[in-house]
Amino acid sequence: MRRGLAWFAGAVLVLGLPAWAADPDLPFSSGSTGADGPLTFREIALGRNAAGMAYDPVRQEVVLFGGQSSNVGVGDTWVWRGGNWLRVLPASSPVDRWGHAMVWDEARGEVVLFGGTRSTGRLNDTWTWNGTNWVQRTPASSPTTRDGHAMAYDAARQRVVLFGGNGGGQETWLWDGVNWSQANPPTRPPGTGSSAMAYHAARQECVLFGNFGQTWVWDGANWAQRNSLRTPPARNFPTFIADGTSNTLLLFGGGNRSDTWSWDGTDWTERSPATSPAGRQNHAMVWDNARGRGVLFGGAIPSVDNFSADTWLWDGNNWTLWSSKAQVFDMSARPDGIWNFTTIHVPAGVTVQFNRNAGNTPVRWLATGDVTIDGTIDVSGQTGFNALPPGVAALGGPGGFHGGRGAIAFDSSASTVGSPGQGPGGGAPGTAQQTNPENLRDGQNGSHNGTYGNAFLQPLTGGSGGGGGSSTAGSNGGNGGGGGGAILIASSRDIQLNGLIRANGGDREWSGASFGGFGSGGSILLRADRVTGGGTLQAFGGQQNNPNGRIRVEGYVRSLTGSRVPVEVVGLPAANGELNRIGTLAIQSVRGVNVAQPPSGNLQTPDVVFTDAGPVQVVVTGTGIPDGTPVRLRITSTSSVIESGPQAMAAGTVTFNVTVPRGVGTLQASAQFNAP
Repeated sequence: MRRGLAWFAGAVLVLGLPAWAADPDLPFSSGSTGADGPLTFREIALGRNAAGMAYDPVRQEVVLFGGQSSNVGVGDTWVWRGGNWLRVLPASSPVDRWGHAMVWDEARGEVVLFGGTRSTGRLNDTWTWNGTNWVQRTPASSPTTRDGHAMAYDAARQRVVLFGGNGGGQETWLWDGVNWSQANPPTRPPGTGSSAMAYHAARQECVLFGNFGQTWVWDGANWAQRNSLRTPPARNFPTFIADGTSNTLLLFGGGNRSDTWSWDGTDWTERSPATSPAGRQNHAMVWDNARGRGVLFGGAIPSVDNFSADTWLWDGNNWTLWSSKAQVFDMSARPDGIWNFTTIHVPAGVTVQFNRNAGNTPVRWLATGDVTIDGTIDVSGQTGFNALPPGVAALGGPGGFHGGRGAIAFDSSASTVGSPGQGPGGGAPGTAQQTNPENLRDGQNGSHNGTYGNAFLQPLTGGSGGGGGSSTAGSNGGNGGGGGGAILIASSRDIQLNGLIRANGGDREWSGASFGGFGSGGSILLRADRVTGGGTLQAFGGQQNNPNGRIRVEGYVRSLTGSRVPVEVVGLPAANGELNRIGTLAIQSVRGVNVAQPPSGNLQTPDVVFTDAGPVQVVVTGTGIPDGTPVRLRITSTSSVIESGPQAMAAGTVTFNVTVPRGVGTLQASAQFNAP
């Protein structure tokens, strides 16, 4: 190992290479075999609200423009051809906006865009898209500035029909490819800025539906209200398109609803798909003739930050999720949590989340080539939501530990004590409805005990769970947050961080009886020749003012300029790529009974069952942990914690003699490595 230290000292000399030697391949190797190939995710348009979207049948692509993202107007153009969303960069483009409308003008073979709003106010400009570029039109007359208007193409009369909008009252306007002209029908729908309109080819009329719950049709000369036996509830900002699988129109959502309706020209029918997008409003939807699917994108969904970026497809009977901001990396196929990639790319707008494997190992992504993170990697623990079913814990991130459960109201044992958080630093539970002079009511915060380690051995472990709060006769105790997960990303070349990696502990919530504790932050370890970029690293415990996680960055060049909470530990990369794979502990046997590997850790289906309390022998085995390392054992029952050790690792094994309580509980072994 000391030879490794000497090697590191020599390796520093590579920083003296001449300036023209761009991105040299420095000595560090991640140990990746490259057997898993490149890791890629579906690229998506950034999440947005109130965008415009139309289908271009000539180029067989869906065209998306603008909208509001992170409460700021955007002015980007994207196309979808059945795979990834692709951003295009036209020579000219409309200014950023949201609340505009777009339709395909079949007679002229182009997409028409009108109006919208931006930070400086409403707009009334007209643009057309020819598949390559946006062209601003200069009609002799034009509707006044407005947003939230409805627009459809009337194929029978070869005109684009525009109605209403915020600032547009009850006006109806027609576009002939050159100019706008105002129609003056004797009958008009109520003025609205949140309705939707579609063309019904079978009846050669435009149909309007919106926030008054009324159905109106336009025949080219006048509006008429249609009454039907059934009608969708009134709503704001739904979407309405022709359903290419039938002679009907398709309405989805609006007003944060998730219902699907069909209009056949005389009546409405509520559909019953097996799956549906989440309730939303101000989303976009078109019919894609080439793929025979309705395409729905984005919108405003309650509790979704920066608006949705999901894409859903309608086949005439059911909805299918195509892609979304959250894309799940399934760890179940790798018991050790190790992947051997060539390159890794997380696109902007994408949030990578994880399905944990049975052993709940940390994530270890190894790469032979470059790693670029433009989006988000999230191994955070779950918040102790009030909405969790009674007795269900907030999950830790991969490699992290569950939060303690809040005590159940009217518990049959008359106990008001919550469950302790899991993990080596799990928070103690709330035990009684007392806050003064000592707070016994609330669960205590999880902690991430011990030092991070040295250049040769870093304990890549997740955070510990917060304790569950105590209950009252009428209210359950608050659930503790799950501990943040743990992730190692190692590259034989460079890691470019432009986005975000977070391994935060789960927040706590008030249940009405008590708080649970915060889950502690997890671990982030980045190791490469060069680690650069303006992105963000987070491993805090529930809230940003509790920076108790671990971040370590190793590279010959380290130039991260973004926020890091907590502040990272830095060093040169470990000489041996095998160090990216080692450092695990496992409970091998309890009272002579071998534990299935990996153990489930599920309190509903225990790995080992005893009928009585009493003394037991617990054997713990380690991989890649040096002899002499102190190991501790922690036993958590439904309401108490028993700790044993430390015992020194010898020949890869540690034996504990402890007394286990009656009931269901968990056993967890942990080791910490102090810097030399």
